[in-house]
Amino acid sequence: MGEPVQRYGDANSGGGTISVVTNNGVYANSKLVSIDGSGITTHGTNPNVHASATTANGSSTVKVGGLGVNRENDVDSCTHVRIGGSSNVKVG
Repeated sequence: MGEPVQRYGDANSGGGTISVVTNNGVYANSKLVSIDGSGITTHGTNPNVHASATTANGSSTVKVGGLGVNRENDVDSCTHVRIGGSSNVKVG
């Protein structure tokens, strides 16, 4: 079944969006697929501003370049949860 794949521009529950993805050549819905370590925009409010967060906890079975593909409900390094994502591409 799987969870919606996360891509460049998709958000987390704190409002941070995926802003830096290694050009891995893998796309879903014409957007680069996010892998562990992808950069996230600064988000949050004082005193809990997250300025250097990255995606984390991606799939242990679906990888791109040896790194887990990020999915809805994965927890980023800042502890916010990935939300949304592709409406028709799922990753286990």
